[in-house]
Amino acid sequence: MKFYITTPIYYVNDKPHVGHAYTTFMADAFARLHRLRGDEVRFLTGTDENSQKNIEAMRFVGETDLTAYLNRMAGVWQTAWKDLGVSFDDFIRTTEERHLKAVERFWKAVNQSGDISLGAYEGLYCKGCEAFKTETEVVNGHCGLHPNQELQKISEQNYFFKLSAYKDDLLRLYESRVEFVQPVSRANEIKSYVSQFMTDVSISRSAKSVETGIAVPGDESQRIYVWFDALVNYLSAVGYGSDDEMFTKWWPADVHLVGKDIIKFHCALWPAMLLSAAKSDPLLSGLVKEDKLLPRRVFAHGFFTVNGRKISKSLGNAIDPMTLVPRYGLDSLRYFMMREIPFGEDGDFSLTRLDERYTSDLANTLGNLVQRAVSMSHRYFFGKTPDVDLVRAGASPNASVWDGAAGLQAIYKLYDRHLEDLRFDLALEAVWAAGEVKASGLLQANKFVEETKPFKLVSSDAMKVGEILYALLEACRHYAWMIEPVMPDAARRIIESLGQNAGEERAKGIAALRSWGGLPMGKDLPEPKPIFPRLPVPETEE
Repeated sequence: MKFYITTPIYYVNDKPHVGHAYTTFMADAFARLHRLRGDEVRFLTGTDENSQKNIEAMRFVGETDLTAYLNRMAGVWQTAWKDLGVSFDDFIRTTEERHLKAVERFWKAVNQSGDISLGAYEGLYCKGCEAFKTETEVVNGHCGLHPNQELQKISEQNYFFKLSAYKDDLLRLYESRVEFVQPVSRANEIKSYVSQFMTDVSISRSAKSVETGIAVPGDESQRIYVWFDALVNYLSAVGYGSDDEMFTKWWPADVHLVGKDIIKFHCALWPAMLLSAAKSDPLLSGLVKEDKLLPRRVFAHGFFTVNGRKISKSLGNAIDPMTLVPRYGLDSLRYFMMREIPFGEDGDFSLTRLDERYTSDLANTLGNLVQRAVSMSHRYFFGKTPDVDLVRAGASPNASVWDGAAGLQAIYKLYDRHLEDLRFDLALEAVWAAGEVKASGLLQANKFVEETKPFKLVSSDAMKVGEILYALLEACRHYAWMIEPVMPDAARRIIESLGQNAGEERAKGIAALRSWGGLPMGKDLPEPKPIFPRLPVPETEE
């Protein structure tokens, strides 16, 4: 099966911070999950470069060559994602020729459908959102999302998109496909907006008012509104306007991951744009009957704060995720962000909580279990996985205390159920067994070691200790593959500590990875090394 997932495309007015990393890490984890399941994946991220914000940022740093600035900053973003282990398949830039062709084709299709008209416009414009604001979105004369920026009163001749003509279509969409907008709180919000407040929207700006942007086809005096241009990136990246065969293969997107501040664009404007273009573009109209025109799902996460405060340049609290890697490691950062913050809700980034999660969840629970199981196998079984008849038959010791085989299958069911709802936080909670299933999670596995005390039992019943250790080692193999989409490097190191090659094991397929007994008995184990070393004590000033 194919799986096409996207992040928003990011403005290049600064380098990535932890808020951007949160969305991108989440998309990366789902891409990795689907690859692990054997799906063919296309994971898209990129940069939005036709924005006035970028020109202002260029001037702020003292540069004058826009093309050079955009090239440099796009490189900064691509390098950052690579350094952070993001496995994107494509990086789209809205200044690329393939995108320009797609936008031109799309604009002409919408125009041919009769949904674009020229008219006078007067309204309040927020530079931070790059959007016109309605009365309901203005708080004390300012944008509710950017209270420190003055709204601009703009009066000019623009092209308009007949968004209101799609009100009924959108409301039917939300009712017939309840998964289209998630979570439920965002779905309710967008339904209210469409039913009560949605109006036709300006989709161009006068070339005299903006210094960048794609020219309106046939009218050099106008520039296409940045959002109408940017949304088309999801099409241009999979061949719309350049490769019809590629487009047919990958479209529709299975998941658009976005922030809750841009759901109006993705959940109302974007589907309406597609419905309009499909009236006159044969490539798009052919997808309507197959229900392949619109994205499958738009998931909007909440706002991200740092120590309780919104990320802001003026506050100086934008954290570069790369600065945290030397202390915590990349996988620990990914784990914290996906476990700590319920996806879809507002969340806070705290270094104190990151320290706590690292020490408690990773070092003391996961890392400690792997270290103890491998170390005791070295000590009592000559550095090999124990070879015992009871384990060979697929049983696990002392089932009343900890049933590894059956309990792990129960965790898999809960794990899969949560991931269908795009909730990696709850899926990880199930692996640690802090949620509904406690039979064979990491906490229970550690408890099992304390209850059975193999380090004492070995003097009287070595066979029983072999059964215990094999069950623990095999459970660690399962935990590694469960966490692999979130912590790929840590998972690989756990698999290698069990004497296996992660690439060879992956090639066996998801069914084999989830079967009990996949760890060969009598196999040499490498010398144990800490998966999550103790955190260094921070240096203090004298």
